Amino acid sequence: MLLKEIDGKTIAFQNKIPYPSFEPQNRLVLSLAGLWKKKRFEADHDWSLSYRDAKWIQKTEEEAQGITKSEFDDQKWENHPLPLPENKLTGKEEKGGAETYENGVWYRKTFEIDADWEGKSITLKCLAVSYVSDFWINGKYVGYHEGGYTPFAFDVTAFIKSGVNTITIRVDNPPWTTRVDTVPAQNNDFFNYTGVIHDLYLEATEGIHVARADIVPKNLQGDVEISVTLENRLKQEVEVILKGELFDTDYRTESWLTSPSAESICNQSVVVSGLEETKVVLEEKGTKIITYHVNIENPKLWNIREPNLYVLTVELSSNQKKIDRFATQFGIRTLEAKNANILLNDHPVFLAGVARHEEWPDYGRTASWNRIKDDLLKIADLQVNLIRTAHYPNHIYTFLLLDRIGLPSMSEIPLWQFETSHYQAQETRKISYQMWREMVFSNYNRPSIMLWSTQNESSDVLYRKAYNEKLVKELKETYNDGRLITQSAAADQPGYEDASMEPLDVAGWTMYFGIFHGSTPYEGTRNFIEQAHAKWPDKPIINTEYGIWSNADDSFLEKQVEIYKDVQYALLEKATVYPQGLLNQDGYMAGIDYWTAFDWYVNHNNFYQTMGMYRMDRKTTKPLYEEFVRDHTRLTEKTSGIGIKGSSVKPTALKGISDEEEKGSVIWTLQQPVDLSENHYLVIRVLDKENGDGFDIEIRNEEGKRSSYRTYGVKVNQMFDVYIPLWIMEQSVISQATSIKCSFEKNRSLEIFEMYKL
Repeated sequence: MLLKEIDGKTIAFQNKIPYPSFEPQNRLVLSLAGLWKKKRFEADHDWSLSYRDAKWIQKTEEEAQGITKSEFDDQKWENHPLPLPENKLTGKEEKGGAETYENGVWYRKTFEIDADWEGKSITLKCLAVSYVSDFWINGKYVGYHEGGYTPFAFDVTAFIKSGVNTITIRVDNPPWTTRVDTVPAQNNDFFNYTGVIHDLYLEATEGIHVARADIVPKNLQGDVEISVTLENRLKQEVEVILKGELFDTDYRTESWLTSPSAESICNQSVVVSGLEETKVVLEEKGTKIITYHVNIENPKLWNIREPNLYVLTVELSSNQKKIDRFATQFGIRTLEAKNANILLNDHPVFLAGVARHEEWPDYGRTASWNRIKDDLLKIADLQVNLIRTAHYPNHIYTFLLLDRIGLPSMSEIPLWQFETSHYQAQETRKISYQMWREMVFSNYNRPSIMLWSTQNESSDVLYRKAYNEKLVKELKETYNDGRLITQSAAADQPGYEDASMEPLDVAGWTMYFGIFHGSTPYEGTRNFIEQAHAKWPDKPIINTEYGIWSNADDSFLEKQVEIYKDVQYALLEKATVYPQGLLNQDGYMAGIDYWTAFDWYVNHNNFYQTMGMYRMDRKTTKPLYEEFVRDHTRLTEKTSGIGIKGSSVKPTALKGISDEEEKGSVIWTLQQPVDLSENHYLVIRVLDKENGDGFDIEIRNEEGKRSSYRTYGVKVNQMFDVYIPLWIMEQSVISQATSIKCSFEKNRSLEIFEMYKL
């Protein structure tokens, strides 16, 4: 994938054409979904990853023994529906539930082109094929693509004929861990599916058409930059008229989530300035970019749970005849990293989210509009305000739906645990850079994508920093879409001083203290984020993963809840926005993301991964589910995690108390009942510097009822504060509190310091 500057704008070219939009259009389309013929073969992975030249094509066709030719007899081959992984799927949640098949497979299909396609320009669009795929149509070689998660396209006009056509696909999926030059390369903690994973289809247009339209909101006053890319595949100069129109939408309509088509959600035409009808002359085989600076008066902003969208439609006409129409949905919202805060529409936001693997036990990674919609609505019901789409770009429908649901996301390319040799290989092969560009350009207009992530848990810090610098520089300087860039680094590789964070807008770490590294979950997490903030005081910090598996035999169900609580409580103490939208001036945690919503398959097949709060069936919940929904409802129900300007968390003293010490405890008695439920935290200051042991808190009311909480132990040599999360205690008790008792094994010097009011 190449970047080219045209008319002052940088766009991506792939297979000699402008990288197109993959949003569904109201154009002539022929879906290639359905039954195909298929045959597995033992692939030469070195050959599959070699440079494509005439010799490569000739040798591959010779070794195929006629498979690529139209007249080849494939009737004895097996039938296989596409899109669907080549891997056999049992639908069972168990070890070996999905077949590990990392090798080669041929696919063939015949299809018929109707007469109304005559004279059209035809594009083959593929949304995901894993891992490296080569295409022939009617016996002629079309091209290839490497990478199993991102869309790609070919101009196949010269290969298609009226009537019956044959398409042949050669797929090779090299086993993970066997080489250093694929992306991903390691034996990852997710599944390596082989084959045609997502939809593929033919799209017909006139020779001159709209390839894409890129939209960047500039501010909250409705200034929008629109860049329309026109492609001329004809061997002649053409003059056209370009006419744009904007429509508003209404996310309260019943049909809001029924179709991926942008035109399906159009409401009323919007009067704007700057979108004038334009006469354009395109050279033969040329590309032209027309840029508009548009203003929408009193714009409706896209926000969390308020998914106000607009639709841009663009029409091309020539000689007073319409020749193409293109539509894309977009939203007006701004993003900024400012000190420790992530600002959404100029408001600090605390992102409390969950991750999701794009996988189902019966379909693998093969997605559909309805399957994705059902997943995302379930996740929305968890009361989160962020979804991390695992370690790879998801189906484009995912982000269209997130736009419409009003749920922010973080999307990542599959650089999973890269080491030195992997980075070195990519400096030559550049596939990771291609994937980055495909991820960004295929979802350029999606307001729901707030964060691009460069990689996950990679090691070599110097290479990682250099890689981050290149991606940040490229995006910010050549095709800036206004989004924030982060990564998901492992907290122990090398730690909070990780120099690769320097180029990024947001510092991101996975945190598995007490599980994979470090001390206990609470103490390790709390200490780490304090140190990370001290090192990076001007960057927002997000936790990109935390959690633990429940095990296939359910032996860790309670452990899963315990780890969730331990880590989350440490993270929430320093949240930038508290419930009710109150700004925490001392906060520096801008986001947390639990790993994950649903269980999933792992590639080595020794087990399936049980870190979800749902089973893979999307029906069976675990004990964690109730805890999670309760906590995230508290975090997001009032303001969706968005801070209220001018507000602040104001610590208050607990007045009218007397204390009484006795062996092993201290009791604070309140002169009259106090409603502690109106507070987020009760803070107890520990004055004895050498004792970091945990202790028990017991709150009583007038009726003698009690609610208890066990604090965490920490290793310290200084005075420190213990935050008591009052929201998890029995509300009927703490709403009429008359005494607070702290019990401990060794004598302690404690004082009630302050409270944080809700």
